Order: sequence, then structure tokens, then C-alpha cells
Amino acid sequence: MTAGASAPGSAGGSPAQDEREAKTVELIATVSHEIRSPLTTIKGFTKTLIDRWDRLSDDTKREMLLAINADADRVTRLLTELLDVSRLEAGRLTLHRRPVDLRELAGETVDDLAERSARHVVRLVPGDPVGVQGDPDKLRQVVTNFIENALKYTDEGTVTVTCSMQGEWGKVAVADEGPGIPTARQAVLFEKFSRHDVPGAPSGTGLGLYICKGLIEAHGGRIGVSSGDGSGSTFWFEVPAVELP
Repeated sequence: MTAGASAPGSAGGSPAQDEREAKTVELIATVSHEIRSPLTTIKGFTKTLIDRWDRLSDDTKREMLLAINADADRVTRLLTELLDVSRLEAGRLTLHRRPVDLRELAGETVDDLAERSARHVVRLVPGDPVGVQGDPDKLRQVVTNFIENALKYTDEGTVTVTCSMQGEWGKVAVADEGPGIPTARQAVLFEKFSRHDVPGAPSGTGLGLYICKGLIEAHGGRIGVSSGDGSGSTFWFEVPAVELP
């Protein structure tokens, strides 16, 4: 072999390195695409408000500001997803654990999200407190993701949130009345970049459920989905239970 020549297969690195680099490129491309749309809206509406403020009605100004606020939230969520993925894959996720009432946490999340869609009813099934040891912010992130997915991927109906004790586990389940998810798709829903393509549904990074899985597993818990074609879907997670103070 002449000086400076590369060993066979080494020019592009090892297969594992090549795969990591390919996934990194895919992640950057996906996030860049998802960020470009809201930033375009923010830039366009901001310029219109600056240039035509005195000529716009109050209702129009309010609609534009609400759109800017919503898209700014969307960008923030995308960047948070990217940061969460990097922490999960580097093993640097930090949990701030304390006793948490899952039912109270879920109720607060339902209240925050219940009015997002006029086509859905979002309700929490009444029940007793459900005590777990966990990071309330991370657990709320998972519940929020479940409810938001139910709102995004089903045309209409009721989204039902149930909290219960299952032996030594505290459980949250979010059920919708949508078209359901084929069994073959369920097996990969929690993988990175996996998206359940539904006509008319918004695009996404395919990172949300992957992050949820990582967060719940970091709690020592488990996560899953129950569904069938035409029968709705129920996303659920369980984390170790504790007695509340």
C-alpha cells in the first residue's frame, strides 16, 4: 500500500460512524425544514405590522400577533426537541425528581390544551391522586406530547386522559377517537424520525415520541401504544409509584 493511501472502507470512516454522520445530516435537514416555515411567517407578519401598523385594523393586528406568538412557540419546541435528543444520546439528561401527583399534573396540562381545537373535547377522567417519583417538567412534556398528537392527528372527537395506579406503577393514558394506527406502524412509532403520516396532518420532526420514550425510560418506566385500524389510539406510560406526602 503506498504512503497516504487509505485502507479499504476507511475513506468514509467505519460503518457505524458513517451511519451516525448520515443521521446527523438527516436531523439537521429535518429541523432546518421545520424551522424555516414558522420563521418565514414571523418575518413576514412582523414586517407587515411595522410597515402598515396605522392602516391595519385591531382585529388584523391581533390575528398576526397571535400567529407570530404561535410560530415562536413552535420554534422553541423544535429547539427544545433538538437539545433533548442531544442530551438523551449523550447520556447527559438530568432529572429533578420529587413526589408528583400525576393526576394533578395531567389536569393542569388538560386545562392548558383543552381549548386549542374546536373540533375536539379534551377531558380528564375523575379519580384519586396518583403518586410517582419523577421530574414534573419532563413528565408534563410527555403528557403534552400525547395530547397534542391526539389533537393533530385526528379530525374530531374526544381526547380522554386517564390516570390510575397499576400495582407499583402510576399510569397515564391518552385515548383518542381517530382512525387508529396499523400494527406494523406501532412497532416503529417511538423510533427517531418516525412519523405517522395522516392526510391533512401537520408535518413534524419525528422526534417527539422518541424523546418521550427516552424521558420515561430515564424514570425507570415504560411506554407504549394500543391501537387498531378504525378504533382510535391510546398512548400510555407508567413510572414507579410512591406515596404522596
